[in-house]
Amino acid sequence: MEIEINGIKYQKIEKQPRKNSKAMNKLIMMSTMFDDLYGLGRKIRQRPNVVLEKEYELIQQKKSKLSRNDRDWVVYQFERQYKQID
Repeated sequence: MEIEINGIKYQKIEKQPRKNSKAMNKLIMMSTMFDDLYGLGRKIRQRPNVVLEKEYELIQQKKSKLSRNDRDWVVYQFERQYKQID
């Protein structure tokens, strides 16, 4: 899939799904269980519910209304999912 933002073309990066080993899955389950059991779980900050492509375009044009932290998150996610093509 190819998109164009502010005259620059980007292509979606295809990633292969990762498979965890059985031992790793057990460790993840145990850590989740203990976090829930003892109340050690961290509060996860809600991320903005935006369309990455449109918000990235607004950030490039300096018209975004998001906070600095949310803008950084959008740029990071966009650059993880898309690569610039010539």
